[in-house]
Amino acid sequence: MNATKNLLRSRVGKYSRALVRPVAKLTGNAFPLRADFRGTSQSTVVPHHRFFGTDAHVNVVHVSVQEARETTAKALQMIGWDHEDAALQAEIMTAAELCGNNQGLVKMYQPALMAPSPNAGKPTVERETPTSAVVNANQSPGMLAAVNAADLAVHKATTNGPIAIVTSYNTSTSSGQLAFYVERMARKGIIGIAMANSPEFVAAAQGGKPVFGTNPIAVGIPQKDAVPFTFDMATSAIALFGLLTSKAQNTPLPSNVAYGKDGGWTTDAAEVLDGGAIATFGGHKGAGLALCIELLAGALSGSAVLGLVESKKSAKSWGHLFIAIDPNALTDDFESKTASVIAAVKASGDNIRIPGERSANMSEERKAVGIMPVPQKIWESIVLTAEHGIQN
Repeated sequence: MNATKNLLRSRVGKYSRALVRPVAKLTGNAFPLRADFRGTSQSTVVPHHRFFGTDAHVNVVHVSVQEARETTAKALQMIGWDHEDAALQAEIMTAAELCGNNQGLVKMYQPALMAPSPNAGKPTVERETPTSAVVNANQSPGMLAAVNAADLAVHKATTNGPIAIVTSYNTSTSSGQLAFYVERMARKGIIGIAMANSPEFVAAAQGGKPVFGTNPIAVGIPQKDAVPFTFDMATSAIALFGLLTSKAQNTPLPSNVAYGKDGGWTTDAAEVLDGGAIATFGGHKGAGLALCIELLAGALSGSAVLGLVESKKSAKSWGHLFIAIDPNALTDDFESKTASVIAAVKASGDNIRIPGERSANMSEERKAVGIMPVPQKIWESIVLTAEHGIQN
C-alpha cells in the first residue's frame, strides 16, 4: 500500500526549459512569425487543420512552450487548483497542443469548465488487489486521476502482472488527450490501453438525442530505438473541444460530423451546442464502439452512465479504464518485433503514415524551436484568466 500511496503523490516531472531559437528556423508546422501580439508571443494567420479538419484559416499567436505551460498553470491556479494539480494539467494540455491535438489549450477557452468542484479532494484507491484497483478521484481533475491510474496499472503489471487493470471515476473534468497516458506507459516498456467515457454530447444515430460522450480509446506500444507507437481516436466524428474551437474561431465544421436540434446535418458549431449533437464516426460501427467504451470505462469504473443518472453532465463523474500488459511475460524481444512490423507497414507503399507519427514529428519540431502556435482567442482567454481569474 505504501507503493500505492507514493504513486498517488507522484506528478508529471518538472517542466523542461525550452530554448527559444531564431524564428527564421521555424519550418513546417512551426509557423513563421509576424506582428507582435503580447510578451514573447507573436501573431499570424495559418492553417490549423487538426482543430477543424478542414482548410480553415484561423488567427494564431506563437508562444514559447515554457510560457504556454507557465501561463496555463497560473490560470488554473487562479480558478482554484493548487500548484501541483495546476502544473500537471498545464503539462498535459501543453503536450497535446505541441502535437496539434484538439484536447490541448482549447480547454481553457471556457475556464469555468475547468474550475474545481467545491468538494474536490485528492484521489484515493479502492477495491485494490495485486493486479487491479479503482481510483476514486474525489472530484479532482480527470488528468490527475488518469495519471495516477495509468501509473498504478504499470506498477501492478510490472510487479504482479503480466496484466493489470485500473479504473477511475468521480472526476470533475475530462482526462484530455489519452495518447499522453498510453505513451507514458509504453515508455516504461508496458503496453497501455486506455478508454474514457464523458458527458452526453454524441447521438447514437441521426435524429437521436445525445447519449454518449466522445468516448475515446488509445493504445501505446513500446518499440525498439523509437518513440512508442500510439493510436488515439475518439468514437465521435469530431472531438468536443474541436467543436468549441470551431465556435471560438467562428469557422464552419466539416460536413456530416454534427446535427442541429432538428436532427439535420449542420456545420454551425453554435447550433450543435444549442440542443444538437455530435455524430459518431463511421455510422453504426462507431456507435457500437462508443457503447463498448461506455460500458467498460463508464459502467465498469463506477462513473456516471445514462440509465443510472438523469444527466451525466450534472453528475460530473467521468470514468477511465487502463489496461497494462507486460509483454516480456508473454514473448521475447517484443519491442524489436513491434519495430519490424511497423517498418514493414511503412514500406508497403508510398507515403504510408503510421498512427501517431505526424503528431510525434510535429511535437518534436515545435519543442526543438521552443515555440508553438495557439489560436489567438484561446491564448487571450488563458492570459486574461491568469491575470484576473474567471470573468463574469
